Amino acid sequence: MDLKQTHKAHRVRKAGASVKKKQQKNKNAEKNNPKAFAMQSAQKADRMARRKAELDEKKYHVPMADRTPIVPPPLVVAVVGPPQSGKTTLIKSLVRRYTKNTLSEIRGPVTVVSGKHQRLTFMECANDISAMTDLAKVADLVILTIDASFGFEMETFEFLNLLQTHGMPKVMGVLTHLDGFKDNKRLKVVKKNFKHRFWTEVYDGAKLFYLSGVENGRYLDREILNLSRFVSVVKLRPLAWRSTHPYMMVDRVQDLTDPELLESNPKANRTVALYGYLRGTHMKGRDRVHIPGAGDYQLDETEKLPDPCPIPDKERKRLDERHKLIYAPMSEVNGVMYDKDAVYIDLRKSAHEEQAEEEEGERMLNELQKVNTISDQLATQQFSLFSNAKPITADALRRPAVFDEAKGDEDGALDSGSASESTAGDQLSSSEDEDSQDEDDGEDILRNVDALDSSNESDSDSQSSDATMRLAPIHTGVKRVNLMDLVYGQADSDQSKPVEDVDDCIKSLAISDDLDESKLRKFFITNPGDSEDEEGSDSSEEEGDDTGDFEDLEAGSNDEGEQPASESEEEEEEEKEEEENEFGLAADKMKKLKSKFDRIYGSDDESNVKKNFYQQKKEELQKYVDDTRDEMEELSTINYRWAGEYVKVVISDMPYEFMQGFNPHLPVVLGGIPNEEGLSLITLRIKRHRWYPKILKTGDPLVISVGWRRFQTIPTYFMNDRIKNRMLKYTPEHMHCSAAVFGPYIQPGAGFCAYYMKRAHNFGVAATGTVLENSQTIDIVKKVKLTGFPDKIHRHTAYIKRMFNSSLEVAKFEGAAIKTVSGIRGQVKKAHGNNGVFRATFEDRIKTSDIVFLRAFHTIPIKRFYNPITSLLSVTYMRTIAEIRRSKNLPVPNKKDSHYKPIERVVKRFNPLRIPKSLESELPFKAKTKRVLTDAPSRAVVMDKQDKRVADLLGQLNLLYKDKARKRRETVQKKKEDYAKKRMAEENDADARRKKKRKAFFRREGQNQKGAGSSVKD
Repeated sequence: MDLKQTHKAHRVRKAGASVKKKQQKNKNAEKNNPKAFAMQSAQKADRMARRKAELDEKKYHVPMADRTPIVPPPLVVAVVGPPQSGKTTLIKSLVRRYTKNTLSEIRGPVTVVSGKHQRLTFMECANDISAMTDLAKVADLVILTIDASFGFEMETFEFLNLLQTHGMPKVMGVLTHLDGFKDNKRLKVVKKNFKHRFWTEVYDGAKLFYLSGVENGRYLDREILNLSRFVSVVKLRPLAWRSTHPYMMVDRVQDLTDPELLESNPKANRTVALYGYLRGTHMKGRDRVHIPGAGDYQLDETEKLPDPCPIPDKERKRLDERHKLIYAPMSEVNGVMYDKDAVYIDLRKSAHEEQAEEEEGERMLNELQKVNTISDQLATQQFSLFSNAKPITADALRRPAVFDEAKGDEDGALDSGSASESTAGDQLSSSEDEDSQDEDDGEDILRNVDALDSSNESDSDSQSSDATMRLAPIHTGVKRVNLMDLVYGQADSDQSKPVEDVDDCIKSLAISDDLDESKLRKFFITNPGDSEDEEGSDSSEEEGDDTGDFEDLEAGSNDEGEQPASESEEEEEEEKEEEENEFGLAADKMKKLKSKFDRIYGSDDESNVKKNFYQQKKEELQKYVDDTRDEMEELSTINYRWAGEYVKVVISDMPYEFMQGFNPHLPVVLGGIPNEEGLSLITLRIKRHRWYPKILKTGDPLVISVGWRRFQTIPTYFMNDRIKNRMLKYTPEHMHCSAAVFGPYIQPGAGFCAYYMKRAHNFGVAATGTVLENSQTIDIVKKVKLTGFPDKIHRHTAYIKRMFNSSLEVAKFEGAAIKTVSGIRGQVKKAHGNNGVFRATFEDRIKTSDIVFLRAFHTIPIKRFYNPITSLLSVTYMRTIAEIRRSKNLPVPNKKDSHYKPIERVVKRFNPLRIPKSLESELPFKAKTKRVLTDAPSRAVVMDKQDKRVADLLGQLNLLYKDKARKRRETVQKKKEDYAKKRMAEENDADARRKKKRKAFFRREGQNQKGAGSSVKD
């Protein structure tokens, strides 16, 4: 029997090149034939208009200024998840996808070039709440790894709550361990359940990727390619806290402490250099910073370094292999690994190579490993930096070369000790930056070096040429000023020459800072111009070039000389623009004047009319940012480090525990704290987390993470009733309350989360909230009820005892309102004696058995306790009372007064109110007692015989009826009791049968399980 062939329905493409081509073809169809596109149904048009308006409204959010620099720093991608969920494998797979490199171990941040305009820094989050808190503050994109074979774990939910309080970045989910599901239907159900649960916690539509298996230690290439494409095109929303504070995630740490000092005192404070990309806003040279887990410090030095992982300089269609860079100092990449105080190079020698003679570089490294101190190293060191340079020794003298030959004889030789400090011995270190003091000494010497005329052939000239040969490699690493550039403004053709000829290279002068270059240019006739603008631009350029980099002579010319033609073309274009300008001003100056004019008087651009209010506000904010950026570019000579730069910061007086216990798997964040150093009382709006099992108690030390800081403090909870702040012993069950803590200044409106230092429950986050205000005093009161007893009573006056202990206490409460248990109100008058007895007046006479209450409010002093959590150092924290009792096996104190007792209320019977006749006569008529008098006297009723017999008969009938009703009630009651006894017996029998059946069932199940377990073992 022939079956009818079924074909798959055609799917019309909705995106792609073919759709764009079709749209371009039909672009003017509506204009050419407007009747064909006319409205057919008014209701449908109304629905479409409403739908479009709703979609537009969903896109709107509060506009924020995008302060991302022109060359943005790498995005921080945090890979977070519980242990054994595939975090390390995921990072290795992504790094392999982007750079074709395979990392053996993930240690610290890993920076890769992911595209033509983007870089990514991957950081694996450790299973520690301190590391999770620090990483949540700097992460731009979060990838949550979820073990599908186990399900969601508490670490995932904890990190999501940390993100919500510190600024919610983009979140993606990755479902791993899916290869354990063999049934496709079961796998489909699991994916659907995980997706909807993930959407509930993050937001509807959040991306969730599925990684089905592992091959060769990595996930499948097709699945990683899909994930990497989404990561590369993700759009981030700027966060307010990060855009207003400078911060840096450290990717490399170096100890700059003098080794001689460490030998004499191993526990001395260290001088540490931290490297990383600067993010947020600019950072100044002597700013105060906070390192979460280490404390507050002041920067000693900030220096911009060349970008170790730069973005490709030209517009490219795709990245070549040489542009797929990776920078992971703490991980072993290509055989090089940076540690906290050393650099390890894996030579990977074979058996026959070990027996061969060592080369010069290997011999140098082996000798460096044997050196104990810098002084011993410099005393015995002799080596060459480059193949064409002569060996350098510590005894080599450097003679300064000067402009005038007569002055050269008077200056003499330099100190050999200072010369040896800046020799290549310090520059051989694999690190790009060394001790700042050695660099300063070296720069002071090198600035006095000048070019020697190669035409002189005397003995002195030959000696100077030898010194020049030795100084040539080092000379290229400092600021160089060419006289041709200085005088004539245009770089000569010498820039493009290779630097192989050392004598010619030395002619590029390194002059001292005391020489005024503007004055020097005036001595030449061919001076291109003496305008202030040109002088200012020249000076700014020279100051910008002050930070020279270490260059390799064998590599050819420097970067500045690679494209002289392009620079000259740009200058010619600028000159043409200046000539075309009718005012004769510079192009950049005209641009600023035009922008200022448009800002004041408005622009004639008609496109602004078509833009809606939201777009106008966004453009206004962005215009403010652009104007600020233009103004700040003019201040480039100030010692500021801008966002996006790769920066080295030096911090002295760092505790030795930081380097001794340094763990590259924990993130090190350096955050700026402008105007956040002083301590004050902070008012918080706090709510216990709904998943935390216990309520919070006043007086228990709590760790609060807010801003860059994590510190332990003692909160005092309270509620405001519009009159006063009333203290709470415990937090409310399902509502917000206020809390007063002692800590550093923090920006109002910042979010925070709180947790206990020692995890006692499955869920670690105890509370969340926001900062309300900073103040020096907060008045929190507690209700106090004082009790007293009457001592003497005289009409409305009474003497109360046992409420106060001295007359001074009574004096503080003079005029206070008091009240008895029966509700009679009174007032405190004066003290009577010195034993605390006082006289009080009441609105009525009280009794001796009455108890007098005084309700007052006592101000609670807030405990000023601030303990920074130094998780990167030695951790010391305050324990709760329960933890102390638990550790010392102390029982909870049993106070009899704290026990609840049954309340027995004795009903008092008061005598009827009797008003004296003299007082009653003065009362108004309305308040007097009314006595009703009747005129008709009472008459006695006399019945005759007939009436008497009728009354007796009715009485007998009523008696019989009542007797029958009583007997009927007794019968019914007896039947009910019998029935209840019968039902109770039946229930007891049924319970016994059910219990016997249950025992038999569980006995049989236990035997079955025991038999199954023994068979599995066999």
